[in-house]
Amino acid sequence: MIKSKKNYLLFSIKAIILLVSFYLIYKNINLEKNFFSTIQKIEIRYFVIVLLITFFLTHLQIFVQLKSLYQINMNFIDFKKYAKIFFNGQMISFILPHSGTLYKAYKLKGFDLSYQDFIGINFFLTWFYLFFFVTFYSFEILIFGSKILKNYYLLVFFLGLLFSISIFSVPFVYKKFFRINFKNILVSKIYNLITYIIMMPLNLKNYKFYKFLSICGVVNHVLSFIVIYVLFFSIGYKLNFSFVVIFFIINSFMDQIPITPKNLVVSELVFGIISQNMGLTFEFGVLVKLLLRLFFFINLVTLTIFYNAIDLKKS
Repeated sequence: MIKSKKNYLLFSIKAIILLVSFYLIYKNINLEKNFFSTIQKIEIRYFVIVLLITFFLTHLQIFVQLKSLYQINMNFIDFKKYAKIFFNGQMISFILPHSGTLYKAYKLKGFDLSYQDFIGINFFLTWFYLFFFVTFYSFEILIFGSKILKNYYLLVFFLGLLFSISIFSVPFVYKKFFRINFKNILVSKIYNLITYIIMMPLNLKNYKFYKFLSICGVVNHVLSFIVIYVLFFSIGYKLNFSFVVIFFIINSFMDQIPITPKNLVVSELVFGIISQNMGLTFEFGVLVKLLLRLFFFINLVTLTIFYNAIDLKKS
Protein backbone atom coordinates (compact mmCIF):
# COMPACT_ATOMS: atom_id res chain seq x y z
CA MET A 1 0.00 0.00 0.00
CA ILE A 2 2.79 2.42 0.99
CA LYS A 3 4.77 1.48 -2.12
CA SER A 4 1.79 2.12 -4.41
CA LYS A 5 1.28 5.54 -2.78
CA LYS A 6 4.94 6.41 -3.37
CA ASN A 7 4.71 5.31 -7.01
CA TYR A 8 1.55 7.38 -7.48
CA LEU A 9 3.24 10.41 -5.85
CA LEU A 10 6.32 10.01 -8.06
CA PHE A 11 4.15 9.67 -11.17
CA SER A 12 2.15 12.77 -10.15
CA ILE A 13 5.33 14.83 -9.65
CA LYS A 14 6.69 13.78 -13.05
CA ALA A 15 3.34 14.56 -14.70
CA ILE A 16 3.28 18.02 -13.11
CA ILE A 17 6.88 18.72 -14.23
CA LEU A 18 5.98 17.58 -17.76
CA LEU A 19 2.88 19.81 -17.94
CA VAL A 20 4.63 22.85 -16.44
CA SER A 21 7.56 22.44 -18.85
CA PHE A 22 5.17 22.14 -21.78
CA TYR A 23 3.34 25.29 -20.69
CA LEU A 24 6.58 27.28 -20.30
CA ILE A 25 7.75 26.22 -23.78
CA TYR A 26 4.36 27.17 -25.26
CA LYS A 27 4.55 30.53 -23.50
CA ASN A 28 8.10 31.38 -24.57
CA ILE A 29 8.34 29.97 -28.07
CA ASN A 30 7.58 32.11 -31.11
CA LEU A 31 6.85 29.68 -33.93
CA GLU A 32 6.33 32.14 -36.75
CA LYS A 33 9.06 34.67 -36.02
CA ASN A 34 11.98 32.58 -34.79
CA PHE A 35 11.33 28.83 -34.86
CA PHE A 36 10.50 28.34 -38.54
CA SER A 37 13.11 30.90 -39.59
CA THR A 38 15.73 28.86 -37.68
CA ILE A 39 14.55 25.66 -39.41
CA GLN A 40 15.04 27.34 -42.80
CA LYS A 41 18.74 27.83 -41.98
CA ILE A 42 19.35 24.08 -41.65
CA GLU A 43 22.02 22.69 -44.00
CA ILE A 44 21.12 19.07 -44.80
CA ARG A 45 24.69 18.04 -45.75
CA TYR A 46 25.74 18.05 -42.11
CA PHE A 47 22.88 15.69 -41.20
CA VAL A 48 24.61 12.76 -42.90
CA ILE A 49 27.73 13.27 -40.75
CA VAL A 50 25.67 13.42 -37.56
CA LEU A 51 23.68 10.30 -38.52
CA LEU A 52 26.86 8.31 -39.25
CA ILE A 53 28.35 9.30 -35.88
CA THR A 54 25.14 8.42 -34.01
CA PHE A 55 25.05 5.05 -35.78
CA PHE A 56 28.61 4.37 -34.63
CA LEU A 57 27.90 5.55 -31.06
CA THR A 58 24.91 3.23 -30.80
CA HIS A 59 26.97 0.23 -31.92
CA LEU A 60 29.71 1.22 -29.48
CA GLN A 61 27.11 1.16 -26.70
CA ILE A 62 26.00 -2.33 -27.77
CA PHE A 63 29.61 -3.54 -27.87
CA VAL A 64 30.29 -2.18 -24.37
CA GLN A 65 27.16 -3.82 -22.96
CA LEU A 66 27.98 -7.15 -24.59
CA LYS A 67 31.58 -7.04 -23.35
CA SER A 68 30.28 -6.25 -19.85
CA LEU A 69 27.84 -9.17 -19.90
CA TYR A 70 30.73 -11.54 -20.69
CA GLN A 71 32.43 -10.51 -17.44
CA ILE A 72 29.87 -12.68 -15.66
CA ASN A 73 28.56 -16.11 -16.51
CA MET A 74 26.55 -15.87 -19.72
CA ASN A 75 26.41 -18.14 -22.74
CA PHE A 76 27.77 -16.78 -26.02
CA ILE A 77 25.42 -14.52 -27.99
CA ASP A 78 26.11 -13.27 -31.49
CA PHE A 79 26.58 -9.48 -31.83
CA LYS A 80 23.76 -9.25 -34.39
CA LYS A 81 21.44 -11.26 -32.14
CA TYR A 82 22.17 -9.01 -29.18
CA ALA A 83 21.80 -5.89 -31.37
CA LYS A 84 18.30 -7.08 -32.29
CA ILE A 85 17.40 -7.52 -28.60
CA PHE A 86 18.94 -4.12 -27.78
CA PHE A 87 17.03 -2.19 -30.46
CA ASN A 88 13.77 -4.06 -29.85
CA GLY A 89 14.12 -3.18 -26.17
CA GLN A 90 14.70 0.50 -26.99
CA MET A 91 11.72 0.54 -29.34
CA ILE A 92 9.48 -1.04 -26.68
CA SER A 93 10.70 1.51 -24.11
CA PHE A 94 10.00 4.28 -26.61
CA ILE A 95 6.36 3.12 -26.75
CA LEU A 96 6.06 2.20 -23.05
CA PRO A 97 8.81 3.68 -20.82
CA HIS A 98 11.13 1.17 -19.05
CA SER A 99 9.29 -1.90 -20.40
CA GLY A 100 12.16 -2.52 -22.83
CA THR A 101 14.45 -3.31 -19.91
CA LEU A 102 12.12 -6.12 -18.83
CA TYR A 103 12.10 -7.39 -22.42
CA LYS A 104 15.93 -7.47 -22.53
CA ALA A 105 16.15 -9.25 -19.17
CA TYR A 106 13.63 -11.87 -20.35
CA LYS A 107 15.42 -12.45 -23.67
CA LEU A 108 18.87 -12.72 -22.08
CA LYS A 109 17.49 -15.24 -19.58
CA GLY A 110 17.58 -17.65 -22.53
CA PHE A 111 21.37 -17.25 -22.58
CA ASP A 112 21.67 -18.23 -18.92
CA LEU A 113 21.93 -14.64 -17.68
CA SER A 114 20.04 -14.43 -14.40
CA TYR A 115 17.85 -11.43 -13.60
CA GLN A 116 20.19 -10.75 -10.68
CA ASP A 117 23.22 -10.54 -12.97
CA PHE A 118 21.29 -8.47 -15.52
CA ILE A 119 20.37 -5.85 -12.90
CA GLY A 120 23.89 -6.01 -11.43
CA ILE A 121 25.68 -5.36 -14.73
CA ASN A 122 23.28 -2.52 -15.59
CA PHE A 123 23.92 -0.95 -12.18
CA PHE A 124 27.66 -1.37 -12.72
CA LEU A 125 27.64 0.40 -16.11
CA THR A 126 25.45 3.20 -14.73
CA TRP A 127 27.76 3.56 -11.71
CA PHE A 128 30.97 3.59 -13.78
CA TYR A 129 29.89 5.93 -16.57
CA LEU A 130 28.01 8.35 -14.31
CA PHE A 131 31.17 8.75 -12.22
CA PHE A 132 33.37 8.79 -15.34
CA PHE A 133 31.40 11.38 -17.33
CA VAL A 134 30.51 13.68 -14.42
CA THR A 135 34.26 13.92 -13.70
CA PHE A 136 34.80 14.97 -17.32
CA TYR A 137 31.95 17.48 -17.17
CA SER A 138 33.35 19.02 -13.98
CA PHE A 139 36.79 19.68 -15.45
CA GLU A 140 35.27 20.92 -18.72
CA ILE A 141 33.23 23.44 -16.74
CA LEU A 142 36.41 24.48 -14.89
CA ILE A 143 38.20 25.08 -18.22
CA PHE A 144 35.40 26.48 -20.40
CA GLY A 145 32.65 27.59 -18.00
CA SER A 146 33.93 30.97 -16.82
CA LYS A 147 32.48 32.89 -19.81
CA ILE A 148 28.98 31.53 -19.35
CA LEU A 149 28.71 30.68 -15.64
CA LYS A 150 30.92 33.64 -14.62
CA ASN A 151 31.41 33.65 -10.81
CA TYR A 152 29.59 30.32 -10.36
CA TYR A 153 31.80 28.07 -12.49
CA LEU A 154 34.12 27.15 -9.57
CA LEU A 155 31.12 26.26 -7.40
CA VAL A 156 29.65 24.10 -10.19
CA PHE A 157 33.07 22.45 -10.67
CA PHE A 158 33.40 21.51 -6.99
CA LEU A 159 29.77 20.34 -6.75
CA GLY A 160 30.27 18.18 -9.85
CA LEU A 161 33.47 16.71 -8.43
CA LEU A 162 31.76 16.05 -5.09
CA PHE A 163 28.86 14.34 -6.89
CA SER A 164 31.29 12.22 -8.91
CA ILE A 165 33.24 11.15 -5.80
CA SER A 166 29.97 10.34 -4.01
CA ILE A 167 28.90 8.05 -6.88
CA PHE A 168 32.29 6.33 -6.93
CA SER A 169 32.24 5.73 -3.17
CA VAL A 170 28.79 4.06 -3.08
CA PRO A 171 29.99 0.39 -3.17
CA PHE A 172 32.88 1.15 -0.78
CA VAL A 173 30.62 2.87 1.76
CA TYR A 174 28.06 0.07 1.45
CA LYS A 175 30.74 -2.57 2.05
CA LYS A 176 31.98 -0.81 5.18
CA PHE A 177 28.75 0.26 6.87
CA PHE A 178 25.92 -1.95 5.60
CA ARG A 179 26.92 -5.46 6.62
CA ILE A 180 23.83 -6.77 8.45
CA ASN A 181 22.68 -10.27 9.35
CA PHE A 182 18.89 -10.57 9.13
CA LYS A 183 17.08 -13.42 10.84
CA ASN A 184 14.06 -13.31 8.56
CA ILE A 185 14.77 -15.48 5.50
CA LEU A 186 12.82 -13.30 3.00
CA VAL A 187 14.41 -10.06 4.25
CA SER A 188 17.81 -11.75 4.17
CA LYS A 189 17.33 -12.82 0.52
CA ILE A 190 16.29 -9.30 -0.50
CA TYR A 191 19.27 -7.83 1.35
CA ASN A 192 21.67 -10.32 -0.28
CA LEU A 193 20.27 -9.44 -3.72
CA ILE A 194 20.77 -5.70 -3.10
CA THR A 195 24.26 -6.37 -1.73
CA TYR A 196 25.20 -8.44 -4.80
CA ILE A 197 24.05 -5.69 -7.16
CA ILE A 198 25.70 -2.78 -5.32
CA MET A 199 28.93 -4.72 -4.77
CA MET A 200 29.22 -5.62 -8.49
CA PRO A 201 31.85 -2.87 -9.14
CA LEU A 202 34.10 -4.37 -6.45
CA ASN A 203 33.54 -7.94 -7.63
CA LEU A 204 34.61 -7.18 -11.22
CA LYS A 205 38.34 -6.97 -10.56
CA ASN A 206 39.65 -6.80 -14.10
CA TYR A 207 42.10 -4.00 -14.96
CA LYS A 208 41.90 -4.63 -18.73
CA PHE A 209 38.11 -4.43 -18.61
CA TYR A 210 38.19 -1.09 -16.77
CA LYS A 211 40.74 0.17 -19.29
CA PHE A 212 38.45 -0.92 -22.12
CA LEU A 213 35.48 0.90 -20.54
CA SER A 214 37.57 4.05 -20.06
CA ILE A 215 38.78 4.10 -23.69
CA CYS A 216 35.21 3.57 -24.95
CA GLY A 217 34.04 6.31 -22.60
CA VAL A 218 36.57 8.80 -24.01
CA VAL A 219 35.63 7.88 -27.61
CA ASN A 220 31.93 8.26 -26.76
CA HIS A 221 32.58 11.60 -25.06
CA VAL A 222 34.53 13.06 -27.99
CA LEU A 223 32.12 11.85 -30.68
CA SER A 224 29.05 13.00 -28.72
CA PHE A 225 30.61 16.46 -28.54
CA ILE A 226 31.29 16.43 -32.29
CA VAL A 227 27.58 15.63 -32.87
CA ILE A 228 26.55 18.79 -30.97
CA TYR A 229 29.26 20.87 -32.67
CA VAL A 230 28.33 19.74 -36.20
CA LEU A 231 24.65 20.20 -35.39
CA PHE A 232 25.24 23.90 -34.71
CA PHE A 233 26.94 24.18 -38.11
CA SER A 234 23.93 22.51 -39.74
CA ILE A 235 21.69 25.28 -38.36
CA GLY A 236 24.11 27.94 -39.57
CA TYR A 237 25.47 29.01 -36.16
CA LYS A 238 29.19 29.30 -35.43
CA LEU A 239 29.15 29.64 -31.67
CA ASN A 240 31.94 30.28 -29.23
CA PHE A 241 33.58 26.94 -28.34
CA SER A 242 32.71 27.42 -24.66
CA PHE A 243 29.02 27.78 -25.54
CA VAL A 244 29.06 24.47 -27.43
CA VAL A 245 30.77 22.74 -24.47
CA ILE A 246 28.04 23.94 -22.07
CA PHE A 247 25.27 22.74 -24.44
CA PHE A 248 27.03 19.38 -24.72
CA ILE A 249 27.44 18.95 -20.95
CA ILE A 250 23.80 19.82 -20.25
CA ASN A 251 22.53 17.45 -22.95
CA SER A 252 24.78 14.58 -21.82
CA PHE A 253 23.95 15.03 -18.14
CA MET A 254 20.21 15.17 -18.74
CA ASP A 255 20.39 12.02 -20.88
CA GLN A 256 21.86 10.21 -17.86
CA ILE A 257 19.52 11.66 -15.20
CA PRO A 258 15.95 11.26 -16.54
CA ILE A 259 13.21 13.26 -14.78
CA THR A 260 10.46 12.38 -17.26
CA PRO A 261 10.75 9.54 -19.85
CA LYS A 262 13.75 10.54 -22.02
CA ASN A 263 13.36 13.95 -20.29
CA LEU A 264 10.75 14.74 -22.90
CA VAL A 265 9.79 18.46 -22.89
CA VAL A 266 12.03 19.07 -19.83
CA SER A 267 15.21 18.93 -21.95
CA GLU A 268 13.63 21.21 -24.57
CA LEU A 269 12.76 23.74 -21.87
CA VAL A 270 16.24 23.65 -20.32
CA PHE A 271 17.88 24.00 -23.75
CA GLY A 272 15.64 26.96 -24.54
CA ILE A 273 16.46 28.73 -21.27
CA ILE A 274 20.21 28.11 -21.62
CA SER A 275 20.10 29.32 -25.23
CA GLN A 276 18.31 32.50 -24.16
CA ASN A 277 20.85 33.17 -21.41
CA MET A 278 23.66 32.83 -23.96
CA GLY A 279 22.22 35.63 -26.07
CA LEU A 280 20.53 33.31 -28.59
CA THR A 281 16.84 32.72 -29.08
CA PHE A 282 14.72 30.38 -26.95
CA GLU A 283 13.65 28.70 -30.20
CA PHE A 284 17.26 27.85 -31.10
CA GLY A 285 17.74 25.73 -27.97
CA VAL A 286 14.40 23.94 -28.45
CA LEU A 287 15.23 23.18 -32.09
CA VAL A 288 18.67 21.77 -31.21
CA LYS A 289 17.11 19.29 -28.77
CA LEU A 290 14.33 18.37 -31.21
CA LEU A 291 16.94 17.63 -33.88
CA LEU A 292 18.86 15.42 -31.45
CA ARG A 293 15.62 13.53 -30.78
CA LEU A 294 15.05 13.23 -34.53
CA PHE A 295 18.49 11.64 -35.00
CA PHE A 296 17.79 9.25 -32.12
CA PHE A 297 14.44 8.25 -33.66
CA ILE A 298 15.87 7.74 -37.19
CA ASN A 299 18.72 5.72 -35.68
CA LEU A 300 16.33 3.60 -33.58
CA VAL A 301 13.79 2.84 -36.31
CA THR A 302 16.35 2.18 -39.06
CA LEU A 303 18.55 -0.15 -37.02
CA THR A 304 15.58 -1.96 -35.42
CA ILE A 305 14.24 -2.81 -38.89
CA PHE A 306 17.75 -3.69 -40.14
CA TYR A 307 18.66 -6.16 -37.36
CA ASN A 308 15.21 -7.76 -37.30
CA ALA A 309 15.43 -8.23 -41.08
CA ILE A 310 18.87 -9.87 -40.73
CA ASP A 311 17.61 -12.24 -38.04
CA LEU A 312 14.49 -13.06 -40.08
CA LYS A 313 16.58 -13.81 -43.17
CA LYS A 314 18.94 -15.98 -41.13
CA SER A 315 15.99 -17.92 -39.67
